[in-house]
Amino acid sequence: MNKHIFSILALCFVVQMLWAIDQSYYSSIDNTQGKTLRDNLATITSSGPQGMSYAKLWEAYKTTDVYPTDSVGKAGKIWDMYSNVLFTPGNGQCGSYSNIGDCYNREHSVPKSWFGDKTPAYYDMGHIVPTDGYVNNQRSNYAFGECANGTRITSGKYRAAGKLGQSTFPGYTTYTRVFEPDDQYKGDFARMYMYMIVRYKKGNNDGITITSGDGGKMFNSSDANFGLTDYSVALLMKWHRMDPVSKKEVDRNNGMQKVQNNRNPFIDYPILAEYLWGKNTSETFTFDKAIGSFEEGFVWGVSDGSAMQTGVNNVTTSKPFTTKIIIDGQLFILVDDVRYNMMGQKVK
Repeated sequence: MNKHIFSILALCFVVQMLWAIDQSYYSSIDNTQGKTLRDNLATITSSGPQGMSYAKLWEAYKTTDVYPTDSVGKAGKIWDMYSNVLFTPGNGQCGSYSNIGDCYNREHSVPKSWFGDKTPAYYDMGHIVPTDGYVNNQRSNYAFGECANGTRITSGKYRAAGKLGQSTFPGYTTYTRVFEPDDQYKGDFARMYMYMIVRYKKGNNDGITITSGDGGKMFNSSDANFGLTDYSVALLMKWHRMDPVSKKEVDRNNGMQKVQNNRNPFIDYPILAEYLWGKNTSETFTFDKAIGSFEEGFVWGVSDGSAMQTGVNNVTTSKPFTTKIIIDGQLFILVDDVRYNMMGQKVK
């Protein structure tokens, strides 16, 4: 009886892991480049958000945005990228606030005022994260940027994970106030913006256009840079490279698919950003050039996702005798002629 129960639990675990990344999910981007690559990513990500609403974000955060069980003193608490406050999921939802630590809310990292509250972007958790309400209020709808001597909110043991100040980003200092997240989260926010500009590209039925205010500093009204301004390309690619994909993002991406049925491709394959806005824009993307963040050869917080050469972080991530193939629309990994699925499980 115990063995039978164990087998069922094990099977459930395997099914859950397999469902986290469907083997055919990204097959349409193989051997694509430039606009075709972007358009296929837009089609892939348009599978969500399904079954999501603004109200449902509160419930989703209880599993998608909490510290893991091995986090000493933090396990199960809300993982807030705007402060060091440890909120209990479901308790302390904003509401009113007068200081840091009072409550947490649902932060549109791409401010909703920039796109006129248009749905489904309004409730897409691909860019909406739980954050301290008071710090979120300080961020307001300012553009992301870098500032040398910004104002950081503190109160006793509580400290904001970000600051507001005058832009000091080289070559882009004409902008006044910007909000700068802490270094450990800059890549997270950069990849959220990349997801948003692909998922809601201009011309889609539910696409968003941002042309005025601080949003106009980061997004353009044309399709140049696939919707990003020169400023945001320079800033986001810097952040994307300096703060590589973390286990936190991988776990959240898996949770996001369970909740709203789509994923952020720049978390799964961070090297994709280089093919749209970086050093590989003149090249064709193929799977044999990339290592996914869900693969054994990917090192969280280190790898840039390049399988063929030393990446932007000067770390070689290639795996010897490893290739990728697509059979009947499904992506497989070949290691010494042994076939594995995308989750690293041997295929008979």
